[in-house]
Amino acid sequence: MLKIKGLEHISWAADTVEQGEKTLSVLGFAPTGTEEIHSQDVLTTYYEHPEGIRFEIIRPLDEHSGLHKFLDKRGPGLHHFCVQVENLEEAISEIKGMGWEIVGERFSDSRGHHAFIHPRSTGGVLIGMIELHPGLE
Repeated sequence: MLKIKGLEHISWAADTVEQGEKTLSVLGFAPTGTEEIHSQDVLTTYYEHPEGIRFEIIRPLDEHSGLHKFLDKRGPGLHHFCVQVENLEEAISEIKGMGWEIVGERFSDSRGHHAFIHPRSTGGVLIGMIELHPGLE
């Protein structure tokens, strides 16, 4: 069984930040920062709720982004949820040992190191895994 430390964030895919930000604001979330993640061709705005729940709205940086293709096919909405793992390499090894697939390349951002479990392996849900940088919660 995968060693999960908790839910890290939920990710919303959109072309613009406005509608999602309005919705998240009504739910009590406040923006905490924006980051370009060039390895994924996305612009991410982070939000946090006073109860410690994290959300992000991801937008494509350009028309070549995989997220742009996702939005063309499915429209805006839930993209993935991400769980925190203690050791990403061990988690990837365990996932592959179960015969499941990792999709895309590992990447890093300001919060940590990431990998995604392919929806084909999970019954249709994209699941992210993150090993946080030291000192982050």
